[in-house]
Amino acid sequence: MINYYFDNTNEFRPYTHQLEANNDTMPPDNALRIAPEFRRGYYPCEKKGAWVLVEDHREKTAYNIETQEPVKIDYLGKIKSGYTLLEPFEFCKWEKNKWVLDEEQKNTYVTQQNQSKLVNLLSEVNNEIDILTDKIELDIATDDDKKLLKKWKLYRIQLKSIDTNKLDIEFPAKP
Repeated sequence: MINYYFDNTNEFRPYTHQLEANNDTMPPDNALRIAPEFRRGYYPCEKKGAWVLVEDHREKTAYNIETQEPVKIDYLGKIKSGYTLLEPFEFCKWEKNKWVLDEEQKNTYVTQQNQSKLVNLLSEVNNEIDILTDKIELDIATDDDKKLLKKWKLYRIQLKSIDTNKLDIEFPAKP
């Protein structure tokens, strides 16, 4: 005979270990004489004197459906409400039990990236124009510097005409 012990302090009363038993005694309160069944994704737990299989997602990662924050699962049973095992992806939101692309979030991100790139390019252009203008004012500019100044000014005008709210922007090539 073998006693199959369970944790009687836990809500799900999970299987803990087994020990050889004495044939002529009853098993202790936290043991059964029936061997538990083991199946992938489940863990045997005692319920009313019998083994039942309870979902086991321990060591998996669940995701908060509001914040997308990952958490390691450390409990037996179904995934808690408000969480999913489905991994979120960039620019998604939870809708009808799955992650779906959030077009508005994606478009906002792309617009912000476009605006940031435009600001950086304009800063670079203004620095180049300032240096070339200084060369001309100091009468040390070459003919190539004068041609380059015109190209940078044209480039700045092209940049200023860009609508960063559009999603598929093609920035002009630098001179």
